[in-house]
Amino acid sequence: MRGRGPAIPTRLALVGLIAALAGGPRALAQVPERPQVGVPGCADDVPVRASRALIAFESRGRPVRAYLYTPRGEANGDGVVMLHGGTGFEMNSILFDAHAIQLASRGYHVILPAYFDAADPDPSRRAVTARAWRQAALDAAGELASGQGLSAGRVALWGYSRGAGVAVDAAAAPGGEVRSVVLAAGGGAVEQSLAGRDLSVLLLHARRDEAVPVRATLRLADDLREAGAAVEVRELAFDGHQYDLPTWCAVMSHTRTFLESRREAGHGPA
Repeated sequence: MRGRGPAIPTRLALVGLIAALAGGPRALAQVPERPQVGVPGCADDVPVRASRALIAFESRGRPVRAYLYTPRGEANGDGVVMLHGGTGFEMNSILFDAHAIQLASRGYHVILPAYFDAADPDPSRRAVTARAWRQAALDAAGELASGQGLSAGRVALWGYSRGAGVAVDAAAAPGGEVRSVVLAAGGGAVEQSLAGRDLSVLLLHARRDEAVPVRATLRLADDLREAGAAVEVRELAFDGHQYDLPTWCAVMSHTRTFLESRREAGHGPA
């Protein structure tokens, strides 16, 4: 199943987006001011040339909501699946919206799926939940590739915090076609071999992180290298897990540099 709603204007107010997610049209009508979004406030922002639409796709028989960001200018043939953190789709779609629009304004097709729709977080069923989230991420990549005419190998996975765990789990899935992954504040482990997959991973971590210790990120980097992936690790000039705007600007700058280097090398989605 695949449903598409009308495109939401790219200059939609941030508070309007919050209201729409929280209470729909009535809540939106109660908002007196409408500041612009689409430009997150980074020094290297480009003019907004992208559209946003709320869509739905199917994963394991369940509908999954997602925001789809489409370039209005020339597309570069690459896609990015952005996977939210543990606070969920509603909160993180607000956090990541402007950054996704900036990626789309640079030619990327971007999808931000509500992967919790595939299975509610359940500590008593961690393995089942993890499989559902992994499949939702892969189905989002498939939706992006098929819907926008992209090669499956040119769709990267990008995840923050819990979404980073989902991203690495999906990238390591048997038979997967993902070749580029960006993980911010990610930890975990990889047990299966990734040899021959042409998989490159960028890991970003703060100097200190109370939620995902730096040692967990570095251990994941070692696991990925041992499994056969090419790994790059970069430290962010920030202390904590909830990044401030300059740190998010740095995250997205590192993301674009990584993806562009992959494209120039003729590998994967960048």
